[in-house]
Amino acid sequence: MENTAEATTIQEIIEREWIGTAFHSLVSIKRRSLLGVEALARCTAPGEDIPPQELFRMAHEAGCLLELDRLCRRKALEAFAPIHAKNRGLILSLNVDGHSIDADVARSCYLLHKVKEYGVNPNNVLIEIVESRARDTKALADFVASYRKHGFLIALDDVGAGHSNLDRIPLLKPDVLKLDRSLVSGVDRHMTRLEVVKSFVQMASRLGSLALAEGVERQEDILCLLEAGVDVFQGFYFGRPARQMPPAETIAERIEYLATKFRINATERFAAQKALYARHDALVHGMCEQLALLGSIGLDQALTGFIDENSQIECLYVLSMKGVQVSDTVCNPSKLRKRKRFIYEPARLGADHSLKEYYLPLRAGLPKFTTPPYISLASGNRCITISAAYKDRDNRSCILCADIDCQE
Repeated sequence: MENTAEATTIQEIIEREWIGTAFHSLVSIKRRSLLGVEALARCTAPGEDIPPQELFRMAHEAGCLLELDRLCRRKALEAFAPIHAKNRGLILSLNVDGHSIDADVARSCYLLHKVKEYGVNPNNVLIEIVESRARDTKALADFVASYRKHGFLIALDDVGAGHSNLDRIPLLKPDVLKLDRSLVSGVDRHMTRLEVVKSFVQMASRLGSLALAEGVERQEDILCLLEAGVDVFQGFYFGRPARQMPPAETIAERIEYLATKFRINATERFAAQKALYARHDALVHGMCEQLALLGSIGLDQALTGFIDENSQIECLYVLSMKGVQVSDTVCNPSKLRKRKRFIYEPARLGADHSLKEYYLPLRAGLPKFTTPPYISLASGNRCITISAAYKDRDNRSCILCADIDCQE
């Protein structure tokens, strides 16, 4: 590619205001609506096709990053103002380069003045910041506090990209966490990415923030992210950035298709889960009925028989009501051979389980409890534990614990 810095200088681009704006949709599936648009800068210099990243690189090297940043925001407001006049419910998402935020910028209120000048309500403006580019944490915090006071919304961009400073998330308390495309792309095929997304969604919920997935291109990713708790999306699936607002009909069709697909998938998933849990409950109930006929003699032999008859069970063990293990841990040897590691070892007779999640609810009086999936310390596999109370032949209160392979 021709050296654009020589063909057209960044100073000339700024001076002649050769900057335009393209809009990219922000979509909520559960609300079935277009929430707003992100404003993206586009170079309009005659004969030039300079990508935004290159524009900002040129401006950084030339020492005019703030001037370019402000020009892009002013052009975005200019393009959005007539849209805002017709639909005052839409959000405008504006990028602010974190590298340009210093104490002077934090005090200047430049963006506030421009928003008012173009007649846009500050409540409708979402300021996007890539916090990793900010050099001055105090100036960044002051900038966020000042604009939030005037009603602006704050978003942290590229969250989960690898260089994000997680300490700044609770410090800035953003209204929106934008999950980076590197985290959400292919999330339906990568359990690790999905677990990281769930962690960010949980963090966002606790902070009172909204999780937004950017860069989505596949319906499989969107459906998986919806299940994980993400509701707002941005990406080529809903159309590419354009100078005009996206066609309402196209957005509505895609939203409705995904909403229907999600509802069907969720209904089928919950029905399958309900049936699976019913089978698990019946299995554990049946074992408890048989154990109730025994005392302490023959306990391990009975557990071994249960394992032989039910391949989905990884481990079985019995606790006293004080949480002390009163049987050995009887394991399915085929499950242990799958992922045997030196840090995973079945608990032995006399082990204390009194702090375990599957024990405490029964200690509090519940007759049965099922844990969420977790990594078993006995096998290293992902499992659930079902614990159920019963009384044995000698009228002793006991708790049967069954580790069941999640893959089954």
